[in-house]
Amino acid sequence: MNQPAESSAAPPGGTGVGQHSPRFVLAAVLIAVAAGGAMMLFLELQSLGAALLWPDSFPVPFLPLILATAGGLLVGLCLHVFGDHVLLLQQSLREFQKTGRFEPRHLPAGLLIIYLSLVFGASLGPEVAAVDMGGSMGTLAGDRLRSRVRTLSNAGIAGALAGFALYLQITRTAGGALYPLPPLGELLPLYLLYAAILGLAGAAAGALFIGAFHLFDRLMRPLAGRHLIRGVAGGLGLGIAGTVFPLVLFSGQNEFKTVLETGATAGAAVLLLLAAVKIFASTWCMATVFKGGPIFPLIFAGGTLGLAVSLLIPAIPPAVAVPAVMAGMIICVLKMPAAVIPIVALVFLQWEILIIVVIATIAGYYTTRTIEMVPHEGSGEAG
Repeated sequence: MNQPAESSAAPPGGTGVGQHSPRFVLAAVLIAVAAGGAMMLFLELQSLGAALLWPDSFPVPFLPLILATAGGLLVGLCLHVFGDHVLLLQQSLREFQKTGRFEPRHLPAGLLIIYLSLVFGASLGPEVAAVDMGGSMGTLAGDRLRSRVRTLSNAGIAGALAGFALYLQITRTAGGALYPLPPLGELLPLYLLYAAILGLAGAAAGALFIGAFHLFDRLMRPLAGRHLIRGVAGGLGLGIAGTVFPLVLFSGQNEFKTVLETGATAGAAVLLLLAAVKIFASTWCMATVFKGGPIFPLIFAGGTLGLAVSLLIPAIPPAVAVPAVMAGMIICVLKMPAAVIPIVALVFLQWEILIIVVIATIAGYYTTRTIEMVPHEGSGEAG
């Protein structure tokens, strides 16, 4: 929902509000607080909507197929009526870096499309809603104040992400971490070597994620602009995957907790298959009509692969394998080490594994720098 044609400068016809004036600082704080509250409200409404649609046990056969297809049709209808202005997370951040602003007039329809995608089980996360919501609120405030649009948009994004983090903190497990792992114990030097190797393995899985998206994106190009057909196709694919593996539905935020609790019983082979299905379900959603972010799907897929590695090689404890593979996979797709390291560290809250996360992130980043999910302008591969 960015506006590529406008700059971050103040609108003509006035000098605006000084960057360091009390009014500007107050505006930045208010935008951040408002964006954080709006994001928490969005997440709570999403949770309530999903709870209303999806019962704990399916009362009719093939309910995931029915609901996912209906959701794809609804999202496709919204795209047909309102237009497609919701970008991929990487595209949105790149456009903002270039233009310094978002386009607030597209926000209501964009949030509705993201909401419907997530409520109907799309295998995507809500982080795109946080970025677009916070950025658009900041841009709107900057336009009204005739002042630093880019700065206020950054304040809005930061506030929305803080609201996201606060919501996760409120809904965390009793142990404090979003995903508690068995304690690592002594940090053996060999674990550092494992971290580098597993970071590379995670990066390879991230490359599979990118490759799957490019493949599905090419398959969908002949249907460009035919949102209803793409919506039905997207819903059918998601519904089939969710019927076979219900855990691949939704972002993976809550579903990964189930994987950690039951993964040892399921076995490594099932976990490997589950991670692969999650990768294909998420990228299929992104290439068709569903809107959302890749971070929680990557957390789910990378963590599930890491747990499978720990089951296959018992000498590697879960507290090494899970965060290392997860970090390698996320960094391959996002290409932002400064964001990936704290994300992975904070979901586990075991500070003794921080060095594991850092090593895996660096290994994954430097081996996959040239593999991009959204190539730069002019390559013709944007999804």
